[in-house]
Amino acid sequence: MQMASDNKPLSGAALWAAISAAQDSMPAKLRAIAGFVTEDPAEFIRMTSREICAKLGTSEPTLIRFCRSLGFAGLADFRIELALALASQGAAASVHPQIADRRLSNPAGKRRIAEAAIGLLAEDSAILIDNGTTVEVLAELLGTREDVPPLSVMTSGLMVAQQALRSGRHRVMLTGGVIRASTGSLSGRLVESSLSGMNFSSFVMGADSIDPDGGLSTYSEDEAHVTRAMVEAASRVIVLADHTKFRGARLHRICGLRRIAILVTDRNPDEQIRAALDAAGIRLIVADDPAADNKDR
Repeated sequence: MQMASDNKPLSGAALWAAISAAQDSMPAKLRAIAGFVTEDPAEFIRMTSREICAKLGTSEPTLIRFCRSLGFAGLADFRIELALALASQGAAASVHPQIADRRLSNPAGKRRIAEAAIGLLAEDSAILIDNGTTVEVLAELLGTREDVPPLSVMTSGLMVAQQALRSGRHRVMLTGGVIRASTGSLSGRLVESSLSGMNFSSFVMGADSIDPDGGLSTYSEDEAHVTRAMVEAASRVIVLADHTKFRGARLHRICGLRRIAILVTDRNPDEQIRAALDAAGIRLIVADDPAADNKDR
């Protein structure tokens, strides 16, 4: 299977081309999965793995083998990239990655990122937190660690709010808005209204893409609008993003790199990204994997 030049799985049009090209050489069971992906990708993303297997008369190990043949760790990572590839074709074809898939993607890396970021909030009193799976882990730490001082926390993420409430020490507020079922987050003009006149010391956010030229972006127009409003309501922007987010810009821009104060990630970015971060004056924190370090020795 052809891979991207930086050893990451292919994305966008290249991913579609790879799926099409691989079908001729795949075993019959893998061809059936590839056929379903190309014929009804939105349904492939929405269905559970068990539903897919029942529909195709296959097994979950075979489904995982299909995803790995395309260079992905598993079903969750493949479906996230597939959803982003759909979004790149235009709004009419787009479908959001499922929150369950996002939570299954790189959980160890996301926890390292959250652990590295929690200390950055030690001197804050009022913070904004985005929705998303990496910031959910940060909120879990807020809700369980006694060394984090009490904070006023406002968020657009339902799970973020639940996690931050666990200790009972933080004052937690929701932005208001319409619940987006695919992400468990709030969207719409009510978010912007609730932020009007407020000033937070830090905004902790994620992004679907971090690009040297395009800055931070996402596949969803309403999510980009909400996140821009949250960026403007904070003095400092902290981005939590694992290494998979260093890729070409998505359809809807959130902000340029110069608006970011700190970026916390799980692997060192390539030279092009690193140079862009340095030029923008961004403090980079890499939460390295100790197991990987030991393996290399």
